[in-house]
Amino acid sequence: MEKEFEKIYEWTKERITREKESLNEFKKDVRQSEALLIGIIIICIIISFIAEATMAKYIFITVATMMFVFCSFYAFKYERQIIDKQNKFSEIALSEFATHVKDGFTYEENEEISGTYYIKSGFNRQYKELKSKGIISGTRGNHSISLSNIIVRSETKELFKGIFVYGTLNKDIKEIDLMRVNSKNNKKEKYAIDGEDLYMYAEKIEVARKILTDELINDIINFEKKIKLNLELMMNKKYIFFRFFDNEIITEPITNEKQTKEYLFKYYSIIEFISNFIEKIEAKEE
Repeated sequence: MEKEFEKIYEWTKERITREKESLNEFKKDVRQSEALLIGIIIICIIISFIAEATMAKYIFITVATMMFVFCSFYAFKYERQIIDKQNKFSEIALSEFATHVKDGFTYEENEEISGTYYIKSGFNRQYKELKSKGIISGTRGNHSISLSNIIVRSETKELFKGIFVYGTLNKDIKEIDLMRVNSKNNKKEKYAIDGEDLYMYAEKIEVARKILTDELINDIINFEKKIKLNLELMMNKKYIFFRFFDNEIITEPITNEKQTKEYLFKYYSIIEFISNFIEKIEAKEE
């Protein structure tokens, strides 16, 4: 993995370690309180058995029952909080990671990516529902970059599930699509990428190939192999759109250090790839 990412990961790892230590202290306090409540219940039950007076038996049985009900609600409430805190580790990791990415990105866990951008991309011009959760965004070299995991559905089926990314360009480009669909109905000219399940569509392929050159196409193919995700690309006017076919959710709970590192490296790689790709596209335009 890249040296720059290793530095970013170490900072993120320190943050996660602190959060885990805090959670362990919280769990310790909860367990101690649960043990105390259970101890009181047991004592009340024992006393109710050895007490001679009927009233005393009734009182201690009543107290034990009330304490059992209270203990059940207490355990449910705080065990739920423990699970929620554990599930937040992925959110915390992304938030800390994003701030250390070159030029400083942010992760907004409660933000949703606007469907307007997905419509502009043209990947699915008609759909019923688009869901997203959390956005990583920032600016690199005067280009805005945003990415989010999304699920797109029609009335009857899932159209796309994965990572959707868009970046801004400083110059207008006529629409160029790089898709995995071998369309026979597309009115644009088509160019098949040799040896790959990829097809380029544009009004004039000759013009498009001056922008999306063999070098850039090879960059895409090599990046797919590196990240182990298929992708599609669309460029139109001042925007460039990518979507990565990934069944994992961006806020998927993380359970161990190896998983955390791989999880963050995926998003780091995408940000760096998109940034470099935009720079190369604009260099072709100059």
